[in-house]
Amino acid sequence: MENSQKKKIFFTILKYLAFAFMAGCLLLLGLLFYYTWDLPQPDKFTETPFIQSTKIFDRTGKTVLYDVYGEEKREIVAFDKISDNLKHAVLTSEDERFYQHGGVDVVGIMRALWVDFVSHSKSQGGSTITQQLIRSVYLTGQKSISRKVREIVLSIELESKYSKDQIFDWYLNEIPFGENAYGAESASQTYFNKPASDLTVAEAATLTAMIPAPSYYSPYGQHKSELLAIKDVILDKMQKLGYITSDQLKEAKSEKLNFAENKSSIKAPDFVLYVKKYLDDKYGEDYLKEKGLKVYTTLDYDLQQYAEQTIKDSDKTLKSKGANNAATVALDPKTGEILALVGSKDWNADRIWTFGRADVVTPCAAASPSNSCRRPAASPALLSNLLFMQLLLKKDLRPIQFYGT
Repeated sequence: MENSQKKKIFFTILKYLAFAFMAGCLLLLGLLFYYTWDLPQPDKFTETPFIQSTKIFDRTGKTVLYDVYGEEKREIVAFDKISDNLKHAVLTSEDERFYQHGGVDVVGIMRALWVDFVSHSKSQGGSTITQQLIRSVYLTGQKSISRKVREIVLSIELESKYSKDQIFDWYLNEIPFGENAYGAESASQTYFNKPASDLTVAEAATLTAMIPAPSYYSPYGQHKSELLAIKDVILDKMQKLGYITSDQLKEAKSEKLNFAENKSSIKAPDFVLYVKKYLDDKYGEDYLKEKGLKVYTTLDYDLQQYAEQTIKDSDKTLKSKGANNAATVALDPKTGEILALVGSKDWNADRIWTFGRADVVTPCAAASPSNSCRRPAASPALLSNLLFMQLLLKKDLRPIQFYGT
C-alpha cells in the first residue's frame, strides 16, 4: 500500500513536470514567433544594396578628384582585393572561430562571459562576425533581448544560405571605421591613403582596433594611445594564432604608422563643383551619395596642377598691378573639353574679394565650347580688380595671359 502511494505521488509529479516542460516549450515558441515573425528573409540579403559613394575622376581614371557621399563613404571591392593582413587581423580580434561555428559561437559566448566574470567588467563581446553583419544591415545597436533573439535567428539562417567567404566579404565591405568611412577600402583610403589590398600587418591591426568603437579610437582624437595599445594586443594574438611570425610581430610593432591628414580632400575644386552641379541636376543629390557612380571627366590633372602653381606664382605680379585675384582655364581647341580650370587664386580663402575666393571662370568655361573665353561672366567693377588669365592648349603647354584693366 505504501509503495503504491509513493508510485502515485511520483507519477503525479512526473505528470506536472511534463506539463510544465510542454508549457515552457510552447512559451518559448510563442516568444520566438513574437520576436521573429516580421524578420527579413536572409535569402534576399543580396537585394539589400550597400550604400556607395560616387567618385569623380580625372581623364585617366587614376586620380580621384572628389568623393561624393552622405552618411556613408563606401567603395565595394572584391574579397580578393582586401589584404589577407586585414582579414587575419579581423578574425583574430572579432571572431577567431568564424570558420568553425554556424553563425552563433556558443564556445565564444561562454569564454566571453567567463572573462567578464573574472575581470568584473563587460569588456568581452560574444557576437560573431555574422551577428555583427546582421546587426549592421537589419537591426539596430540597441541592446535588448528581442534584438538578440532576432540577431541569432537571422545569423543562423544567413549561414545556411551563403558561404563563409561571402559573409566575410559582406562584413568587410559593410562595417564602419569612423570618419564616415564604411568598409575596408574606404577606411584604408581615409586613414592611410592606400587601397585595402596594400595594407601592412600593422595598418591592418590598427584598422581592426577601431571596429568596436570607431569614433572613440579615432587616430585623430584624444585616445590614439589606446588605439595603438589595442593594435599591439591584436598583433600579439595574431602571432599566437599563427598568422604572423615572431619576426613579423617585431617588425609590425616597430613600424611607424603614417596617418593621412584629417581633412576633406577635393582636387580642382571649381571644376569638380561645376561637374557635381551638373550631376545633381541630372540624377539628384541622394542618388549620387548612395549609388556608387564612377564619373570620368575631361580634366588633365597634371595640367591642372601646373595651372594652380602658375596662379600661385603670379601673386606678386598681381599685387604689382593692383589686382587681388586670378583665374585660369585650359580648353582643347578641337573639342572644347575643359583640361584645367582654376576659378580663383585661393579656393580656401575666407574673404572672397580680398583673398581671391570668387570663381570667375566656371560660368565662362561652361558657356563656351570654343577656345575663345575672353568675356567672363562678371561685372566691370569686379574685372577692374582682377587679373584674368586664359590658358589655351598649345604643344608646349605655355599659357597666354590677358590682364584685366
